[in-house]
Amino acid sequence: MKKTERKPLGTIDKILIILGGFMGLFTIAMIVTFYIKDAVPDTLITCVMGCSGVEGVLTAAITISKQITNGKKDNPEEQEEYK
Repeated sequence: MKKTERKPLGTIDKILIILGGFMGLFTIAMIVTFYIKDAVPDTLITCVMGCSGVEGVLTAAITISKQITNGKKDNPEEQEEYK
């Protein structure tokens, strides 16, 4: 079997991994807060979830616009991936 070379993670992939990790830790922190205090900061949860939702929508918009405009025109190998 041939070993396939892995492409390095792109910026958007790194951002989504960090966002996913943050959301996981935030959820765990809110569960712990609920068990300790019997309440959670609803406004904080709403703001964090809203900001992460906006980040997801913006990431999707960037990805879609790259696909529509054939993204990286400088590298012909990567341009073929979009066809």
